[in-house]
Formats: sequence, structure tokens, C-alpha cells
Amino acid sequence: MDNITFEQLPQAVSLLIERVGQLTSKVEEALGKNDNPQSRKHKLLTLDEVAVLLNKSASTIYTMTSEKRIPYHKQGNKLYFFEDEIIHWIEQGGTSGTGCEEDFNKRLESLRSGKKRKPSSLKTEKNN
Repeated sequence: MDNITFEQLPQAVSLLIERVGQLTSKVEEALGKNDNPQSRKHKLLTLDEVAVLLNKSASTIYTMTSEKRIPYHKQGNKLYFFEDEIIHWIEQGGTSGTGCEEDFNKRLESLRSGKKRKPSSLKTEKNN
């Protein structure tokens, strides 16, 4: 390595900083640790990848989508998941994110009204 004079020192430091930055980016890219939100934004995941990420079966993921308990997008008969949305959903505690009491009450009422009861005709036959 050549000896650097005092006058060349600013250029040498600048070059070193640039090269260290390039090396750091390449190492982070190779390890998949690039925390840049732009790079992670909307990475598409398959249903199987989401199932592995959540440690659930594919049928459980289908159930969660039908109950709108997990963020997903549907185009035709295909389901799409985005990594950033799933991670945000997990950070929120795995809730649908609505957090609206009114929505909860509507859902509860619809479940209550859908409850099957024995028809009154069967009740009267039993009593006779």
C-alpha cells in the first residue's frame, strides 16, 4: 500500500467511507437484512409462505381470510398477501385492525341472529 501524504488524507478518507458503505449494503442485501422500507415494501407472499410465517396450516389461513381476520387481497379466485401488511398485522397483535366497537357489535348481532333454534312446531308436538 502506498504511503498517503497529509494532503491526500481527505481524499483517502472519502474513498474509504464510500467503499465501506458499498460493502455494508452488499452484506445486508446478501443476508436479507436491508431494513429500508422501500426494499421490503409490498413483497408478494404465497398462501404457503404466509402459513409458514404464521406457523398455521393453509386451511387455517383460508378460514382467516374468509372471516376477514388477516389482511389479504383477492383478484379473481387468487389470494395475495403482502409481507409488510402481514408483519404490521402481527405487530398489532394479529387483529383485523378495525378496532371499531360498532363493527364488533354488528358482527356479534349477526352471529346471534344466525343462531339456529328449534322450530316452534316441534316444541308444541313434544308438549302434547
